Amino acid sequence: MTAVHLAPEVPSADSTEVSIFIDGVQVPGTLSYGETTGRVRIEAGTYDVGIGLPGADGPLLELMDVELNDGDDITIVAYRTNEDLPVDVFVFSNSTDGLAADTGRVFVAHGANDPALDPVNIATSNEAGDADCTTLIGNFQFEDTFPPQGEPNLDVPASTLNVGFDVAGDECPDVGPVPVPVTDGVVSILVAVDEDTSNEPDALDPELWGIVDADTLVRLIKTE
Repeated sequence: MTAVHLAPEVPSADSTEVSIFIDGVQVPGTLSYGETTGRVRIEAGTYDVGIGLPGADGPLLELMDVELNDGDDITIVAYRTNEDLPVDVFVFSNSTDGLAADTGRVFVAHGANDPALDPVNIATSNEAGDADCTTLIGNFQFEDTFPPQGEPNLDVPASTLNVGFDVAGDECPDVGPVPVPVTDGVVSILVAVDEDTSNEPDALDPELWGIVDADTLVRLIKTE
């Protein structure tokens, strides 16, 4: 199991440290924004997995009855919401079952909680960012994942995609593009985040993070 903290200013602007709880018990260490635990081995079984404040008696947010079979490999990504409890999680499987040779598996998640980015298009272009534009994901809603649950996996030839945010709706990236490697034989997860938490008009700080094979976390787009 891998846990990744991509929820800006959670639990606060002064400290983004959170703890992971398994069955209500805090595990050693803390996790700050932009950090990952990497793969942590857990015996097969059913667990309640939570996120909370370091030193607290229990978690603030909990996934109940997470079933892990022998060999299961999941990534849990915390992202910021606009609710009273401003954090929720995406859960992805890192399984490569059925993945063809010379191919990588890609998931994309929309965790940028700003109305100006809801929805947004995720677009690809040439390296210069001004030609050969294609909408990779159109009308991408906040808190959605792509492919949607129950839909076929997005398996693409190992390569490098130039990916960015299309805010204007003209099929070309307005933020980015940046080279995103699709790695042969592994799962890559792209998570869109807005580090500006004010929600004021035109106050955007969109970021794109990549999680490669559960262990490598890279900030691909940083607007500042």
